[in-house]
Amino acid sequence: MKHRRSIELAPPEGFAVEVEKQTLATLPQWFVIHARCGACRHQTPLERRGIGRRCGLDLSLARLAGRLKCRECGNRPCNLLLLGKLPRD
Repeated sequence: MKHRRSIELAPPEGFAVEVEKQTLATLPQWFVIHARCGACRHQTPLERRGIGRRCGLDLSLARLAGRLKCRECGNRPCNLLLLGKLPRD
């Protein structure tokens, strides 16, 4: 989809992150990882380097999402892993 001034508005092909296949090692450095509790909606950023040291860099993001536990209420099921992009110059 293009803007009226020919600016590309849609992300390029293959832009979506495949969570099942993506690991901490293959995730680009400009992505930040946040966790959100499914019960109390508490949200916190996750430190990639610390997770990589504890669990290994070959841990998939889907497996990481299954290992999340909320620090506020202790909830384990239905927690979400959120990915965001840092602004790039």
